[in-house]
Amino acid sequence: MSEAVDAVVIGAGVVGLACAYELSRRLDSVVVIEREIGPGREMSSRNSGVIHAGIYYPNDSLKTRLCIEGKQRLYEWCENHEVPHKRTGKLIVATSAGDEERLHAIARHAREVGAGELRLMSGKEAGEQEPELRCELALHSPTSGVVDVHELITSLAREIKEADGAIVYHTTVEEIRKSSDGWVVQTTDTMGSRMELHARRVVNSAGLSALELVAKSGLPESERPWRLYPCKGSYFALGAGAPPTRNSLIYPLPAGGGLGVHITADISGARRAGPDAEFVDTIDYAVDESRAERFAQAVARYLPAIRPEHLTPDYSGIRPKLVGPGGGFADFVIANPSSQPGMVHLIGIESPGLTACLAIGAHVSDVIG
Repeated sequence: MSEAVDAVVIGAGVVGLACAYELSRRLDSVVVIEREIGPGREMSSRNSGVIHAGIYYPNDSLKTRLCIEGKQRLYEWCENHEVPHKRTGKLIVATSAGDEERLHAIARHAREVGAGELRLMSGKEAGEQEPELRCELALHSPTSGVVDVHELITSLAREIKEADGAIVYHTTVEEIRKSSDGWVVQTTDTMGSRMELHARRVVNSAGLSALELVAKSGLPESERPWRLYPCKGSYFALGAGAPPTRNSLIYPLPAGGGLGVHITADISGARRAGPDAEFVDTIDYAVDESRAERFAQAVARYLPAIRPEHLTPDYSGIRPKLVGPGGGFADFVIANPSSQPGMVHLIGIESPGLTACLAIGAHVSDVIG
């Protein structure tokens, strides 16, 4: 089977769907290719569902710009499409006098980049808001929140279909090659049926497999310097005996290339601790029960009443990091190589990718729309 379309998006995670949604507003025929049985099965449904304010990232980075823009777009989308969400606010805490200056620096930076309203609180004031919390200083971000990721994904898929776009599941991209007027994307589904899509535009939003698609697209090795380091993040559910919290989001200072083991609560109120950061060689979503001890130790620095017995293995996700252990900051890669007109590769789209998804979609649409 062969078909001519305006655009192909590879990957039906929340970012790929956001790209397809934006393209479907401008183009007549958009097709999303997804190898899983449904949307958002890989990375999108395996995170904490937090809407970030854009506090941590460098001034001139895509992560800062797209997170701040994306946060506003995401809240508006949720309100307009009846996607459950909450503006819970977030506390970032310094648990020692030596960490106070780091938190002051984070607060100064967040104000400089325009990350929304922010307020520093003394440890005593933060303790009045969260009686179980122990810290020297806290930064309150009232515009942070949480979203029902599954409902967000469903709403995006619905809008794509209503715009006459298509999402094809259980289908793998076998080959991507240039044609005289664009690209040919060759696929195979689980029944062995082959499909050939002739498209002027292709968006590679394949998450953990994005670099495989870059290679299949024929981009020369000299033009693809990227490497992905899969980083597993596990989550533990907080049981009924765990110390109570009023604020849904409590974060330590960033550490080890991540945001530290933090406390979140989803739309239903279920609380979790996580994620941690464990660089891995294989994709395995099992949660190691023995990690409860180190999780409890990490959380006890700001919630001293937490114990390992309060924690139950919940779920995990794998993040496509562009730097390995001990590496510094790495920005999103949204590559539109001059040698590949009409092609965009999204590489290393981890946190805050969920928050930024709609802004990423608009940016990609502007690049190749």
